[in-house]
Amino acid sequence: MANYPYIIASFPDLLLDFEQHPLDVAVTVAEVKGQISEKDGKLVDWLEFGLEGSHLTPHFYRGIQQTRNRFLIDWFDFDRKLRLAKVAHLEGMPVTEEFPELDKAEIIFKVEDLFQREKLLDRLVWNKAAELVDFDIFTIDTILSLIARLHIVARWNRLDPEAGAQMFRQLVNEVRGTFQGINAEQL
Repeated sequence: MANYPYIIASFPDLLLDFEQHPLDVAVTVAEVKGQISEKDGKLVDWLEFGLEGSHLTPHFYRGIQQTRNRFLIDWFDFDRKLRLAKVAHLEGMPVTEEFPELDKAEIIFKVEDLFQREKLLDRLVWNKAAELVDFDIFTIDTILSLIARLHIVARWNRLDPEAGAQMFRQLVNEVRGTFQGINAEQL
């Protein structure tokens, strides 16, 4: 059996302060996978695969259910509902699936400053990852939650505030120029 207390204790310190932090997601994940069972390594693979947004298809969501892992099921259910709520907000449509964080998400969607909105959304996602393992100690779910949060920190490491704000403004302008609707079935 893997030494989960050691793995969790040796995980890099993760702070969502939107500052630069030295870390390498690929190296950290590889080190974790080298210390856990093959079965749990497959759960890490599912998480990593799903964190690549292009893989979030109905087939993926069905596959997650088959893992029978509580964290992955709850995490990707939250992720799917949050994405659908974003689409509904963009299209001015009502949200079709309720979830506990919906009220907070709807407030965040109304924030005008794109960079601030992304920070708030990532804070919401970060808090959900932590909440899902509130009562877990030294389990694979705790490790999965840490990896999910590691990806959030890595995302902000790739951005500096000005470059990030400029990137988001450019993206919104491009989307506004070509927006023809988003197919919620793809989420």
